[in-house]
Amino acid sequence: MDHSKNVNRVIIFGAYGVFGSQVARELRGRGVPITVAGRDLAKAELFARGLGPDCRALTADLDDSPSCRTALDGHAVAVNCAGPFNRLSAALLQASLTAGCHYVDIADDRGYAAMVRGYGDRFRDRGLAAVYGCSSLPGISGALAQRAHTKLASFANQGQSGAVPVIERARVTLFIGNKNPKGRAALASLVAQLGRPIAAPQGTLRGFRNREVVPLPPPFHSRAVFNFESPDYDLLPAAVGARAVSVKVGFEFRLGAYAFAVLALLGLGYGRRTVSILNPPCRFLSWFGHSGGAVMTELFAADGGSSWAAVSGRDDGQRMAALPCAMVAHALAMGDVATLGATTACEFLGANRMLDGLASSGFSVQEETRPLTN
Repeated sequence: MDHSKNVNRVIIFGAYGVFGSQVARELRGRGVPITVAGRDLAKAELFARGLGPDCRALTADLDDSPSCRTALDGHAVAVNCAGPFNRLSAALLQASLTAGCHYVDIADDRGYAAMVRGYGDRFRDRGLAAVYGCSSLPGISGALAQRAHTKLASFANQGQSGAVPVIERARVTLFIGNKNPKGRAALASLVAQLGRPIAAPQGTLRGFRNREVVPLPPPFHSRAVFNFESPDYDLLPAAVGARAVSVKVGFEFRLGAYAFAVLALLGLGYGRRTVSILNPPCRFLSWFGHSGGAVMTELFAADGGSSWAAVSGRDDGQRMAALPCAMVAHALAMGDVATLGATTACEFLGANRMLDGLASSGFSVQEETRPLTN
């Protein structure tokens, strides 16, 4: 049944890109009328025609507030899927405030997430929500952290102490199957981190260094992973009380992971030229492996207990990453606005609602908790 008459129109910036197209299709499946926005009108119109007769297309410049404001006219929700986010200005945020439009993004860039949080009071004063990081990091990873923390607390309450567990360390892992399309923006985000300093609660780390082996769910199993920049470094200390946080990334193509690790050790200051060189081979080597992936959050308590939760799938890893954004945008389009101001996807939806939505979409949600040491 088409419920489009009961929901508000959503505009998606970057809707014909790798992740934007996933978000757009998920929203269309929920009956949401879509406007496709981008710099290339021909691409936007072609993609909009494929979505259905009530979908539109227009051009917009994300670095220009007046252009964004014009694009937002007639829309209730603006969704930003146009990365790389480390190069974006606050133009769309400012335009959303002016237009009275809710804002959603898939940003995993730490600086951009901090900028959205800085607009939190202004969105709250306007009766609007600005929901950021609605993707694998920090959206899914944050929900998994909440689930793992709840399980640890439940074990503590059932035991003799009843004390809230002190989380000594949190480790987040993003694992990417080799058949996932390699978007240029995602590659640019990774290259920008190679060897760069990462401010963590426990001190400074370096991007794509500090190899660790983590036990991932099937079909991936134990894999080598490396440091990755993420808003989780800022969010998990407050969300679950983590004293130390590490965020890791790994690839199914093992040789590719180690090649990036070597570049990180060389630390030569990589930019757009490096992205242009790496983009063709990354695309060429996408013919084998799985199109799925995994997100896992592990919590290690100070007194020996531990808990982990993970979402994974053999296929459709980028659909998995896009689902939090689609769930948030759909809720806002329906007028389901429980939280105002700047929030994460986990804060807006709640961990259980997000993880249940991922499970009902065919992805595996697994968890395990080991009791605290007496």
